[in-house]
Amino acid sequence: MRILRRLQRIDKSVYDRVTRVGTPRLDGYTPQFVQATDHMAPWMMVSATLAVTGGPRLRRTALRAIVAAGLANATASGIKYLARRPRPDSSAVPAARFPYRAYLSSSFPSGHTAAAFGFAGGVAADAPKSLAGLVTALAGTVGFSRVHSGVHYPGDVLGGMAVGLASAMVARAFIPPRPELVHGASTVPAGEADVDPEGAGVTVVLNPRSADGALPTFSMSDTTTRVARQLPRARIMPMSADDDILEVMEKAARDCEVLAVSGGDGTVNAGATAALAHDRPLLVLPDGTLNNFARTLGLTSVDIALRAFADRRLARVDVGEVDGHVFLNTSSFGSYPHMVERRDRWAHRIGKWPAFAWALWRDLREVRPTPALVDGRSAKVWWAFVGNCRYRTHARVPGMREHLDDGRLDVRVLCARYPFPRLRALMDVLLGRPLSGRGYSERLVESLTLAIPSQPRLIAVDGEVMQGSPTMSFHKRPAALRVFVPAGSDR
Repeated sequence: MRILRRLQRIDKSVYDRVTRVGTPRLDGYTPQFVQATDHMAPWMMVSATLAVTGGPRLRRTALRAIVAAGLANATASGIKYLARRPRPDSSAVPAARFPYRAYLSSSFPSGHTAAAFGFAGGVAADAPKSLAGLVTALAGTVGFSRVHSGVHYPGDVLGGMAVGLASAMVARAFIPPRPELVHGASTVPAGEADVDPEGAGVTVVLNPRSADGALPTFSMSDTTTRVARQLPRARIMPMSADDDILEVMEKAARDCEVLAVSGGDGTVNAGATAALAHDRPLLVLPDGTLNNFARTLGLTSVDIALRAFADRRLARVDVGEVDGHVFLNTSSFGSYPHMVERRDRWAHRIGKWPAFAWALWRDLREVRPTPALVDGRSAKVWWAFVGNCRYRTHARVPGMREHLDDGRLDVRVLCARYPFPRLRALMDVLLGRPLSGRGYSERLVESLTLAIPSQPRLIAVDGEVMQGSPTMSFHKRPAALRVFVPAGSDR
């Protein structure tokens, strides 16, 4: 108690010193700045600006930052309810400097400071240094203003900083930086393509079903316009809802010199299958809901992909294969294919991302482990991913790769553990590899065998669900696929 009283005296002394700092000419601006930070208003505005004006990297930064700010604000509110510290005596603070409204909640910790430093910590994870420095300086100004205006003690601000930075660490664990969005994964150089810069010999297949949202036709029309302007001699093949994607890709690859596909990972997978069958180079135009393979190559937009074609830079990448089906990202079994089936049933009604959230919730409540033999070993599998090359993230859905040429399969299996198997599986996924325990395994291999004794034997290949055989073999086809890549990817 003696130490606590001493800390409170120091806190009060610093508070008195800070509130005496300043000039009357600036006192009128202080309350305007203080109340402008209410309800996380500046952080929402900055996040919205980054999301609208930035590329994929800054949009991810904006999402992480606003999640961190919201978590920090909620955590601070919970601590306030427990702490119940009275607000400082502000009678000595000039009336012109005090905010327009009274703050009636507990003084400890400062929720405004917590949100500000949570946002700054989320931005600093991967934003440019100039932006990170600017946001950090703004967060520091928010903390100082809370004391200078007589609303908080300095100790409240320090507590808010701690809550904010801890929240930023949590947000970063769930929304990690993705460096391959900027540089692209390493590949095997394959020289320059002998192509016509205006697109003669190029067939472009556009899949409007890959777009998510209310206006897929608009997205396809915009891509068609860009391709036609950049490659006026290319053959453009828009798909309809009744087309069989594999048949369309087969026909396109048979009659072209370069196969270009516009869509998400499922569309690109179909294009890669046809390109491999006919030994055609593949140009990926990212225009779908998920573009993991394109982003891993460094192709973060249609314009960048068209620029890569103009540069004629080819590379070779590994592909995985299971049960006769190619995969560029991951193949999975266990609960994930069931979740994807549910998502697809609801996607056309409520949108793909709300459908995914609903399917995930149903999956956590209802799905049971899948009995299987993995390399001859009996297991009850909650979910399992077999990745094409090593992924950087651990014990979660794989999201980042630095190489597309390592010749390995990244195998991750989460098995049921008793008692409380469902709860323990959820904690394994959320807490990550160091705390996952014996239920989780992760290894790099060149091949894998899988046997699922009972029906249904569902597997997902790059997000597309299909029936598997009683016994399936996963293996690699090293450097099998030729793709166009931006400068710097074939390193």
